[in-house]
Amino acid sequence: MTRFIQADFPLYEGTKVPHLRISEGETAPYVLLPGDPGRVELIRDLFSNYKIISSNREFKVGTGEFNGNPVSVCSTGIGGPSTEIAVLELLRLKAKCLLRIGGTAAIQEGIDCGDMIINTGSVRLGGTTNHYARPEFPALANHYVVQALIEACEDLGYRYHLGIGATTSSFYHGQGRDVSPYNYSASIIEEMKALGVLNLEMESETLLTIASVMGAYAGTLLVVHANRITNQWLVDYEESQMKLCKVALHAVDKLITRGVVS
Repeated sequence: MTRFIQADFPLYEGTKVPHLRISEGETAPYVLLPGDPGRVELIRDLFSNYKIISSNREFKVGTGEFNGNPVSVCSTGIGGPSTEIAVLELLRLKAKCLLRIGGTAAIQEGIDCGDMIINTGSVRLGGTTNHYARPEFPALANHYVVQALIEACEDLGYRYHLGIGATTSSFYHGQGRDVSPYNYSASIIEEMKALGVLNLEMESETLLTIASVMGAYAGTLLVVHANRITNQWLVDYEESQMKLCKVALHAVDKLITRGVVS
């Protein structure tokens, strides 16, 4: 017999959000958001009592404890649309603070591969958030989260840069890579660089805008795996990824200790 469920916001097996395939109570209020599902496994050793609770499409979710507090990790896949799905479903599951951890390309001299970038906000070039707020609405990181990330980087002795990033919906032409005869976005790097933008990536505006609209806390911590001005790409950056995760978890620990998220 054919069965139907409510299409507006469906639940899988009665209680599970449809894409993450988890139910309320299986995730913590604090969630780290890598893009790559493989990183959900990569950072297992930083937790105690860590277990993978779901894996579906580009979304893999794990939950464990850091310094005795529950923290979850959920991959978002690449780009705005899949990030939107992860963020909205996590918020429905009562997540309170979402922290993107991922890679980025720097577009300013003096930012080395392996450095950290803490984005205070993002230029909204991705498109997904136009369904949530008019283009003039800023994609801003929460200031408590930004401060915790700054302190965590300084406590651990990791070099970081603080400033605005830009989110695009395209890895190739949208980030100034010429792969066809005509590139509408050929000047994107020069334009953003002149505005003082630090980096290009593909997910932060979605997270930051939706979190603001929905009343959640959010921030972005990125490791530089490429510099488009010096034309360098860091091939082996797993060590940098682990540093990124350590900073994120120490920042979460600070937020929990301060009782920032209720």
